[in-house]
Amino acid sequence: MPASIRKALTFRASSIGDCLMGKYLLENVHTRYPQARLGIVMAGRAGMIRDLFAAYPWLEVIEANRRNPRSVLSLWRNFYGSDLVVTQYAGKKGGRFGLASKLIARALAKKGGLIGFSDTSRWNSILYDRLIPVRSDIAVAEHERAALRAAGFPIVLPFPALECVQNAAVLTAFRLEAGKYIVAHFFSGAAGRGMSPEKSRELLIALRRTLPEDISIVVSGARADRESALAIANDVEAKVIAGEATLQDMMNLIQHSRAVVSVDTGMAHIAAQLGRPLVVMSTCLGRNWWFPEQYGASAPVSVFSRNDLCTSGHVYKDYPVCINEIDVKEVALRVAAVTQ
Repeated sequence: MPASIRKALTFRASSIGDCLMGKYLLENVHTRYPQARLGIVMAGRAGMIRDLFAAYPWLEVIEANRRNPRSVLSLWRNFYGSDLVVTQYAGKKGGRFGLASKLIARALAKKGGLIGFSDTSRWNSILYDRLIPVRSDIAVAEHERAALRAAGFPIVLPFPALECVQNAAVLTAFRLEAGKYIVAHFFSGAAGRGMSPEKSRELLIALRRTLPEDISIVVSGARADRESALAIANDVEAKVIAGEATLQDMMNLIQHSRAVVSVDTGMAHIAAQLGRPLVVMSTCLGRNWWFPEQYGASAPVSVFSRNDLCTSGHVYKDYPVCINEIDVKEVALRVAAVTQ
């Protein structure tokens, strides 16, 4: 284990799931070195991620990109000479993490302190001190653990977990009662990894028919999802809050819910890390985000996917068959089971 860590940094994509993994890595460092200055760097959407990590005052959320040279200079001033810098694995097979970010990471890290993940870039062997192989047969969180081990850190926190800023007023504001509702999240931000509006409505109707009458259904989503959410819930007994809740609001609502049903997106990972019963619907891609080693074999997570429809490889299209052909009645029955 390193004798001391004064500063450490990780570069991440500007998404909830990726940043949650970055927080998990740095939280292991923070547990051993609580006085260390720790930061997570992304190119955009820092406001959203700051809201996500509002309960973690020790974690600096930094937005830096070439469009704002001052942000890069500020990053340089604050984190030059970092004892540990970890860049992210490529998001897609055959992809690569951005070269500009790799060069900045190299400039910030002390000699011996830059760790990255294998991808198709020919510059990796020159830039990095240590490279971690990327594997699709292990949980995503295991890559973070491998990076920590490569840096000499023991794994203090075996699985990622999340805390929110407790706010009892949230339930009152949305006229909900703790333990008397489920959260349904149908929106993935991209049609290529989500269910069609028609399929989402089919699931919502199945949930309403299957769940007890005293369990409300809360339909969440971003502001851009509100119109679609209202259409999905038209004439169905459900409360649509899409576009009305901040991330911290949603975290409080999830924490007090009976269960969460969601497509494979950031909201699902928030629910999993908050420890709530979760039923997630996923494409055949990214299955290692839901392997038992991700959140622990005892985590209350159920995954539905039609991987059998992609035996020759994933079919790239809007609303892929591997998620859009999931049996909504089976999903609804599973949600009902975990709410008992």
